Amino acid sequence: MIKGLGIDVVDVKRFKKLAGADSFLKRIFTPREISYCRKKKNSSLNLAGRFAVKEAFIKAVSDNKRISLKQIETVNNEDGKPDIVLNDAVKKLLKKKRAKKVIISITHTEITAAAVCILE
Repeated sequence: MIKGLGIDVVDVKRFKKLAGADSFLKRIFTPREISYCRKKKNSSLNLAGRFAVKEAFIKAVSDNKRISLKQIETVNNEDGKPDIVLNDAVKKLLKKKRAKKVIISITHTEITAAAVCILE
């Protein structure tokens, strides 16, 4: 049963301008996310996609006051599929919602990045 659903769309241009701004990136992304994205040919697409995941997750949980963007981390599994890593405080919020599974998907074009998050 679906416990939460969130979607977010991001303008990639914003991240093209900010991709080299370390102070900005460090406020929003984990070191692992920054490292992964910077290794990619078009890091702004990957940063925008990961930002969209964070926003979609917060919308799915419906509790943006208690969640910091850095508490939500997007990683890629062995198959290259995006997966989400949450800290203990966020995991407690999921327990309150009785959500046991988080499903995410990311897509992008040169102009926009979008992510959807489903809590089951």
